[in-house]
Amino acid sequence: MLLLALLYLGVHTMPRAWGKLNTDFPNYYLSARIAHEGSDTARLYEWVWLQREKDHRALDARLIGLVPITPFSTLVMWPLTGLAPLTAKHVWLLVNLALLVPLCWLLRSMTELPYRRIALVFALSFPLHRNLLYGQFYLLLLLLIVAGCWAYLREYYVLAGVLVALAAAAKIFPVLFFIFFLQRRAWRALVAGAVTGLASLAVSVAVFGWNLHRTYLHEILPWTLRGEGLPPYATASASISSVLHYLFLAEPQWNPQPWHSSPLCYALLQPTLQVLALAPAILLIRRQDRTQGRILLEWSALLVASLAISTIPASYNFVLLALPVCVLVALLLQRDWYGWLAVLLIVYLGIGFPLSSPTAMVGPKVLLYIPRLPLTLALLLGIYLLLWRDQRAEDSSWEWTHYAWTAAMAAALIFSVHSSLRIERAVRQEYAYRLPLRTEALLTANPGSQGSEVRYVAFTPSGYHLVWQDQDALSLGHSADDDLSFAGNSADIWVERGLSPHSAIVNLREPASTVVDDGREPMLSADAQSLAFVRDHAGRGRLMVRRGFRSEAGVEVPLTPISRNVYEASFLSEKEYAFSAVEDGRPPQIYLTDGMHANVVLPLGESRYPALSKDGRWMAYSHLEDGVWNLWVRDQRTGSTRRLADVPCNQIQPSWEDGSKTLLYGTDCGRSLWFTAVARRPVVP
Repeated sequence: MLLLALLYLGVHTMPRAWGKLNTDFPNYYLSARIAHEGSDTARLYEWVWLQREKDHRALDARLIGLVPITPFSTLVMWPLTGLAPLTAKHVWLLVNLALLVPLCWLLRSMTELPYRRIALVFALSFPLHRNLLYGQFYLLLLLLIVAGCWAYLREYYVLAGVLVALAAAAKIFPVLFFIFFLQRRAWRALVAGAVTGLASLAVSVAVFGWNLHRTYLHEILPWTLRGEGLPPYATASASISSVLHYLFLAEPQWNPQPWHSSPLCYALLQPTLQVLALAPAILLIRRQDRTQGRILLEWSALLVASLAISTIPASYNFVLLALPVCVLVALLLQRDWYGWLAVLLIVYLGIGFPLSSPTAMVGPKVLLYIPRLPLTLALLLGIYLLLWRDQRAEDSSWEWTHYAWTAAMAAALIFSVHSSLRIERAVRQEYAYRLPLRTEALLTANPGSQGSEVRYVAFTPSGYHLVWQDQDALSLGHSADDDLSFAGNSADIWVERGLSPHSAIVNLREPASTVVDDGREPMLSADAQSLAFVRDHAGRGRLMVRRGFRSEAGVEVPLTPISRNVYEASFLSEKEYAFSAVEDGRPPQIYLTDGMHANVVLPLGESRYPALSKDGRWMAYSHLEDGVWNLWVRDQRTGSTRRLADVPCNQIQPSWEDGSKTLLYGTDCGRSLWFTAVARRPVVP
C-alpha cells in the first residue's frame, strides 16, 4: 500500500505540481516579492489591486488574492523572491518534501511507530497531495506544531512557546495551544510565546507597514472569524459556518432559496456548535497527569478541535491530521484495538478524500455529500472519549480554572449569539437595494451607468471582465480580455488592461491602440476632452490627466504631489476633482481641489472612494467606522455631511447616475469581505 501511494505521489501529483503555479503559491510569493522590491504594501488585501500587481509581473496565474492569509506567513517566501515564479515553486516543493524527514523523525520519537507506518499515514493523506499541488504552507505549519509538542514533552518549555508562537503568527488558530500552556501552568512557554509573538508582529510591521496590519486586524480578521472572509455558501469547505450559511441564510445571488431562512437559527447554532466542539479540549486538560500519552492526546484534541471549528477550512489544511492520527494509531496498536484501528483508517481517508459539492439544494442531507465535517467531529469525539476514559480518578475533580473557563466560554457564547443575530439581521437591510445581475460573478466592482446601461467589472473564474447590461437585465455583453477598470460615455468605453510590465488604457472599440501607457482607473472629464488616470510607481499612485487624449499630441500633467499615495479619484475637470490618498503612513483621507489646484484634506476621518456628482453639488464617499465602510454624502456648497446607511458591512465604490440623485455602489452585505454585488440607492430627494 505504501509503495502504491508513493507511486501515485511521484507519477501523478508531483508532475502536476511541478509544471504549473496553480493556486495558492502565487499568493504567498507575490506578496513577499512586492515587499522585497520595496513597493508600498498597504493595499495587498484588495483583490483588484493585487491582481494588477500580478499582471505587471507576468505571473502565470489566472486569479490571485491574499485574504485571509496573514502578512507574516508570506515571509517564508522572502528568500525565493529573487527567483522566477515557477522556479521558486520548484524550490518550495523540494523544501516541502524535505520537511517530511524531520516530521517523520519527530513523530517516531513521540509515538514509537515504525517509520513505514508514519510514512503510510502521510502517503494516504489526500490533503498532502493538495498541499504540494497548490504550493501551500501547511507542512511547515505541521512541523512547527509537532516540534512544539516534542519540545514540551522534553521540557524545553521556552522552545515550545517559541515554535507555537511562530505557528500562530502564520495561521492564527495555533494560538489555542497557549490555552494548553495556561492550563498546565507552563509559564516559561507562555512568556516565550508572548515575546516571540510580539517579535513576529514587529518584524511583519517593519516589512509590510502598519496600515496593512490595521486592515487585517480591523477588517480581515473579524470577517474571517465569523466565516465570511471568503464566500461562505460554498459547502465544499465543509465548515460549521458554511453549512449553516447554506441552510439558514438567504443571499439573492449565491443562496436565494436556503432550506429554512432564519438568521435566528444561524445565530444560535453557529457559536453554540463551535463552543461545544472546543470546550472539552480545554476542560479535559489535566495538569497533574504528566504522562506522555496524556499530553499527546490533549495536544491532538486541540489540533483537531481547531480544524473542526475553523470557519474556512480548505482540503490541504487537513494534512495537520498526521499528528493526531499517528498518536491514535500508536495507542490503538498498543491496546490491540484493531477494529477501532480500521475505523480510524476509514475516517482518516474519508476526511481527506476529495468530493464534489451537490449542485442542487438538498437541505440537511448536504452532510452526506460533504462527509469531512461529520467525520472530523467523529474523530474529535473519539479523542475526547479516550481522554475521559483514561483520566485517573484523582484527576477527575474540577479545579477553579475549569469553572473559570466554563464561565468565560458561556459569556463568549452569549455575546456571539447576540452579535451574530444583530449582524445577520442588519446586513439583510441592503437586499432591498440590490440589482439583479445576470453575470455569475464572485465580485462586481466599480459599478457605473450610462443611459439605461449598468456597467461593472466582474470577477469570474476566467478573470476580470467589463460587463454591461440594461437595467432590466434583458441584454448582456462583456469584454473578452482582462479589464480591471473603465470609464466612458454612450459612444466610447476606455478600459484598463492588466498587462506586463504595467497597465494600459485602451478604447474598447480599438483595443490594439494604447491611449495611456502605464495607467489605471481611467476617468473621463465632464466635457469629454480630458482623461484622468492614476499612475503607479513602486505601488504608490499619482493622479494624472492627459489633455487632448484623443490625439497622439496629448499632454500628460500630474495633478497631485508625489508625496501622496493616491488610492482612487473622481474627476470632473482639472479645476474640480477629489481623491483619496495616504501620506506619511497615515490612514487614507479624501482631498478636494479648487481652481488653484490646492489639494485640501477634508475633515472626514478615515475615508475613501470619493464620487463627485455630475452637477458638482454632491460628493459621495465611504467612511470607515467599527471596521466597515459605510456610505456618506457631502454637500459641496455647505460642507455638511450625512450618513446614508448604518450597516455592519461594506458599501464602497459609489458612482452617480444621471440626474445626480441616485447612487450605484458595491455592497458585500450578506456575502463575504469585499466580494461586492451592485446596489442602487436614491440619496437626494
